[in-house]
Amino acid sequence: MTYRSKGLFSILLILACSAPMASPVVLPHDLALPDDLHGARQDKPDQMLFQVEDYSLTLGTEYRANTSPGSQDSGIWMRLAGQSLIHGSPVRQARISFTEPGVRARPARIDPPSQTLHMSMPVGQLELLLRLLEGSRPVYVQARFYGNGTVWTDVHTDPVGR
Repeated sequence: MTYRSKGLFSILLILACSAPMASPVVLPHDLALPDDLHGARQDKPDQMLFQVEDYSLTLGTEYRANTSPGSQDSGIWMRLAGQSLIHGSPVRQARISFTEPGVRARPARIDPPSQTLHMSMPVGQLELLLRLLEGSRPVYVQARFYGNGTVWTDVHTDPVGR
C-alpha cells in the first residue's frame, strides 16, 4: 500500500468511526419535541419524564396588609403528579405557574428538596391543558436540561396512531 492510499484509507476510517458519534441523541418521548431549528439541543440532556396520574388546580389571591397601598397578587397554579418513567429520576411532580399576557415566563427548574419540576406557561394554554388532562389518552410531563443552558419542558400525550 502506498503512502497516498494509506492516508486515504486513514481518512475514510476516521470518518466511518466518527459517523456513529455524530448521530443525534435518542431519548424516550423525542417525538414530543419540535425540530431543533437553532441547533441548541445537540448534547445528551438530563431528562425528567413522568406519566400524570392526578392533578389539582389552585386559583389564589393574596392581600398584604403591611404594604402601602395594600398590595394584592393573584394567580393560577396547577400541580401534576405521577410515576417517573426515567430510572433513577426522583421527579414525580410538576408545579405549573400560569403567566398573564406580556409577562415573561421563568425558565423551568427543579426544586431538589421537594423533587418538584417548576414550569411556567401562558394562562392562554390553561384551557387546552385541562382538555389534555380530561381526555382518554395518557399525559406526560417532560423536562430536558442541556449542558449549554437550554431548557425544554412540555406536557404531551401519546402520539395518535393512524
